[in-house]
This record gives sequence, structure tokens and C-alpha cells, in this order.
Amino acid sequence: MFEILNKQILAEDVKRVDIYAPQIARKVRPGQFVSICPEEGDERIPLTVVETDEGRSTIALIFQEKGDTTGKLGSLPIHESVFSILGPLGQPAKIEKCGLVVCIATGVGSAQMLPIARAYRKEGNKIIGIIGAKTKLELMLEAQMRIVSNKIFITTNDGSYERRGVVTDVLKEIIAKEKVGLIYAIGAIDMMQEVVAIAKQKNIPAKVQLNPVMVDCMGMCGACRVKIAGELILACTDGPEFDGHKVDFEDFKVRMNALKESDKCRSHKLQHNKPTEGSTILTKFLSVFRGK
Repeated sequence: MFEILNKQILAEDVKRVDIYAPQIARKVRPGQFVSICPEEGDERIPLTVVETDEGRSTIALIFQEKGDTTGKLGSLPIHESVFSILGPLGQPAKIEKCGLVVCIATGVGSAQMLPIARAYRKEGNKIIGIIGAKTKLELMLEAQMRIVSNKIFITTNDGSYERRGVVTDVLKEIIAKEKVGLIYAIGAIDMMQEVVAIAKQKNIPAKVQLNPVMVDCMGMCGACRVKIAGELILACTDGPEFDGHKVDFEDFKVRMNALKESDKCRSHKLQHNKPTEGSTILTKFLSVFRGK
């Protein structure tokens, strides 16, 4: 079970793995994710299912190697098996006929956007894709987004490829010329917040996917609380898709920053005083609630 059948390097520190998971491949829908544990005893990490191949019974996952667990997953060779995969998790994206849908993604958010854009295109919508990265080397899934989009725009912060600038610059130009039925954004928090603010000015519906820290991915730990329309809910069970106009982005940023600081403190302590397995779990559990 869960054998790695294919592996690709997509960009700097970004990899794709195709894993044999027949039950998940049959059931997963665009917008849903899985919780994966590379080896027994590792922490679980949530990853969006980018593609499925029911004929081969595989799911495709794309991730950036930025920690021990993602690094370990990226180092596993073809034909090796991961320890466990739980899913599909989260709520499927609500795909509707909207007319013109602008799909905006930055960084690894392009991996989450690809199945969404495909689903909206399949529903009969016109797709304008906007993908951005800091540099050309960090840009990913350009070819796939070109195929699914009726028109595509690419930005790089340093101008090393296509247009110099940020994705929101392009969005402003598009909504000034086109009648947009929906804006869908996935990526950095500040980018999604600005996209929603732009959409609000023009009274355009906006959807976002939020990616808070998740521990168990099943609603029991409370780590992924987000404030939607003034109410705290769990992104792992009620998301990851939300109405962008209802998201409290300032609260979301405070919680994410609090968890980052907690992780830094825990990492510093672990370097000087290696804890037992039980104390590690307790520290992680307590740090989840520090931002409450």
C-alpha cells in the first residue's frame, strides 16, 4: 500500500510524487487533501491532492521541502512505500457556473489551484490564470496552467521571467476590462487579503483556500482555527475553501505568526535539551493553543 510510483522535481526544493492509493483516488474531489506520514513515528503533514489517475489508482502530491518531514518524503525513492495516508479530508470545492473565473496562485499555491481551475473549466467557465513567484526558478506548473486556462499571465518579483511585478497588479488590469464572475486565490496571506480587497471594491465574489498549521487534520487538536464571519471554525473539517469576504485575515496572520514564534522557541530548546517523546508531544499540543 501507498507505494511511490513516480517522482519529479518541479522547481527549486519542490517535488511531485505519485502514490498508489486506490481508495483515496476513487473518492477525492477537487479542493480536498490528505494527511501523510512518511515513516512510522513521523508527524503528519497535510497535502492537497493535485491529480488522480483512477486507471493506475494513484494520487499526485506536490510539496516544498522545507522541514524534516517534507524532506524525508522527498528523499523516499520510487517503489518505496510511505507509512500511512489518511483521506480524503476537508470539504470539496463548490464548483459552479460563474462565467469568467480568475484563478490566482503564488508559489506552491499553484499546486492547489490546478485541480480547482480544471474543475471550473470542466463546468463550462472561462479561465484566466495568474501565477506568480519570486523568481523564474521558483515558478511551477506553468505548462499545466497554460493548458487549463483560456488566457494566462505570469509574474516574477525580480522580473526574471515574463512580467515583473506581483499578481495583484495583473488582477487590477483584468477587472478593469473584463466582467469577472469569480476570483479564486491561493497563496501567501497578504496576497489573498489584497485580492479580496480588490474584489470587494468591484463587488466580485472571491474564494480563498486557507492553509493554517494542522496537527491531526481531523478537527481534534484545534490548531487550524480560523475566524470566518466572526466565528471560529476549523479549516481541516470546514475548509480549506472559504468565502474570502468573510475571512478575518488580520486574526489569521496573528495566529500564524504566533505558531511560527512557538516553533522557533521549541526548535531552540530542542537543540540544547533533547526531550523525551512524551514531552515533545505535550510541547506541540500546548503550542497550538498559545495564540488563543
